[in-house]
Amino acid sequence: MLKRFILIICFTACCVILFSSCSATRFVGNGEYLLDRTNIKTDNRSITNSSLKPYLQQHSNYRIFGLLKIPLYVYNLSGRNEKRWINRQLRKMGEPPVIFNPELAEQSKNQIEQYLANSGYINARVNFSTDTARRKKAILNYNVETGIPYRIYNYNVHISDHKIDSILKLKPPRKTFFQSLFGIDAGDNTVHVRQGMLFDRVVLNRERQRISTLLRRNGYYAFNRDNIEYTADSSFNEHRVDLDMYIRPLETEISNGASGGNAYNRQYYINSVKILTDYDPFNPEETGEDYHITDSTSWRGINIYYGKNGRSIRPQIFQQSCYIVQGRLFNEQNVEQTYESFSALNALRYVTLKFTEFEKSDTMKLDCTILTAPAKKQGVYFDVEGTNSAGDFGFASSLTYQHRNLFKGSELFSAKIRGGYEYLSAKLAGNYWEYAGEASIHFPHFVFPFVNYDFKRRIRATTEFKMSYDQQQRPEYHRSILSGGWIYHWQNRNNTMGRHTFKLLDVNYVFLPYIEGAFKEKLPETTALYNYSNQFVVSTGYVYSFNNYDPMERGKNTYSYRVAIESAGNLMYTLSNILGAKKDASGRYNLFGVNYSEFLKGDLDFARSFTIDMRNNVAFHIGAGLAYPFGNTKEIPFDRRYYAGGANSNRGWNVRSLGPGSMPLTDSTSFINQAGDIRLDINLEYRTKLFWKFELAAYVDAGNIWTIRKYDYQPKGDFDFRRFYKEIALSYGLGLRLDFNYFLVRFDTGMKARNPQENSKWVILNPNFRKDFAWHFAVGYPF
Repeated sequence: MLKRFILIICFTACCVILFSSCSATRFVGNGEYLLDRTNIKTDNRSITNSSLKPYLQQHSNYRIFGLLKIPLYVYNLSGRNEKRWINRQLRKMGEPPVIFNPELAEQSKNQIEQYLANSGYINARVNFSTDTARRKKAILNYNVETGIPYRIYNYNVHISDHKIDSILKLKPPRKTFFQSLFGIDAGDNTVHVRQGMLFDRVVLNRERQRISTLLRRNGYYAFNRDNIEYTADSSFNEHRVDLDMYIRPLETEISNGASGGNAYNRQYYINSVKILTDYDPFNPEETGEDYHITDSTSWRGINIYYGKNGRSIRPQIFQQSCYIVQGRLFNEQNVEQTYESFSALNALRYVTLKFTEFEKSDTMKLDCTILTAPAKKQGVYFDVEGTNSAGDFGFASSLTYQHRNLFKGSELFSAKIRGGYEYLSAKLAGNYWEYAGEASIHFPHFVFPFVNYDFKRRIRATTEFKMSYDQQQRPEYHRSILSGGWIYHWQNRNNTMGRHTFKLLDVNYVFLPYIEGAFKEKLPETTALYNYSNQFVVSTGYVYSFNNYDPMERGKNTYSYRVAIESAGNLMYTLSNILGAKKDASGRYNLFGVNYSEFLKGDLDFARSFTIDMRNNVAFHIGAGLAYPFGNTKEIPFDRRYYAGGANSNRGWNVRSLGPGSMPLTDSTSFINQAGDIRLDINLEYRTKLFWKFELAAYVDAGNIWTIRKYDYQPKGDFDFRRFYKEIALSYGLGLRLDFNYFLVRFDTGMKARNPQENSKWVILNPNFRKDFAWHFAVGYPF
């Protein structure tokens, strides 16, 4: 095995040498130079190279892991005949050589100087030189001397309007503990400019935007950042600036053709709100007299005009989604919330808002028109997918029917039937079949009595009711699962990065009509009792997840966390006491002749991604979980237990093949034995762009699972503080990904480095490719 592993390493090295041997200057003409490397040297530690690189007009060809220019090598594999298909594809997938351009180098110098001047280093100087000693290759060196920065000495704000002055002096809202801990915006009204800070024009613009946003949330519809001006006096020549900020009027035109004068300092009130339900985006003129009205109604100050589709959506739904209120001051935040709420309605495919301004009785007014277009009510979808469970391949297909406006309240009804087949390994001598059906309905609001109306307005919520039936047929057993759920999902409208999920009721009834005698005899007594018998699992759970990822800021450092808790059996235990149920021979309560489970379960996951540049980032994840059985249960149901190994866990192991603890592996060990009640996952991953849509990842995974109690069929699988750190498994590997923007496909490989279930735990010292290697195919990032 060691020889095979060495051969693979040698083969990989040969491929690298082959790529490297391709002349990097193959397509570099005479008198031209390939920009081999760009170096930036600065005399100021506070100015980092990463902050200056975006202003370079030329970057050298990309190096994978900072070593190999594989994208350039791919491009150079193409021939000179551009008409050949293979050459066009190689050039499309690769990266052409970057030819050094002195004019672009001069532009880069000017851009860096401008950036430094905007950051307060007004006297900064940048010089560059080129080294062309190597044949057809150039190394470009920038030398940055920032000089002494200018700072704000005196700062004065000049506001002639007393009302605006009072709004800007309002104290910012206090952040909660979690908002402070994770940097969540609580309505930013914090002044950015202060005395003593660097004379940074980016910060000055940020202050202009803050003031503009604050005023537009307090009725100043015509106000924008252009109304704010700065004057700076640096005549002292002592690297300090006297800064003055002025809020000045701008002439505006209102809809009746008259000049608005100083309209910037006048507050606007909402005069009327109307909704057109059948707007045609392809005929935008049909919004006035040409709009064909078939029905109309007024609901809490909102005028609703139905078109050719009639009263397709109940007026209450429109009113609940509209945060623009007649008679109140204009508020830009209410406009944003209205747009988000209407866009979330499944029954609509298009939403836009328009405002018409006018003056009446010396008061500025706004007429708001909300234009909506209905979505297609019904649809049928067919899907086919491939499956891979621990090396057992199969396929599945499903047929889904959806209705997006079932009760004229934008309710989404979905019904789905699914069938699947999986070829099992020869050890089991059989196949796996699965037949399932499910139905669900989503309401675009809270469905619960006594919920306060203002609370409903503060959050963006959906209510889900679902039922499903799943029949599984394996050679060892047949199992049927009947499930139902009552679930709430919601987000605070001021914090859309956080998401709440509350499972008010989650019911699972498991029925086993057949179980093979030989298989049952091999099962440990507790496993057969708690996992392979008829039972109820009735639980309540709550999940909070937060993710600050913004697709508009792809270079930003991101983080996410998830907290989940689940409690099962409380309702069933209460019913058992009310009905005076008696325990069976095994000492368990059963209700209507079926046993039920009691347990508590909690999970915590945290992930963070650090951006190195636009093509490289490092991602980190740590997760932990604990499940505790009590009362009517001595062992957590198998479907609720943790497992280790797989595409989203420790990738040196196949799914459900690691742990628990240091339990020895034997020929009789199966996936049933390799489950636990405690989990620990730690992952570190370096991700880099290759070429075209390909990405490469190098990673290290650590973790394991343990049982919370000692079970005879899982020796050394229990969690013990004295040895658990010795039972942490380690693996490493490489992964190849295809990023199609909307989804990502990955092929990950892993090699065991430390296996706590082997006598010789550091298997990295004596690798066995057949035994220690695993591969995984999955969709999406692992964390």
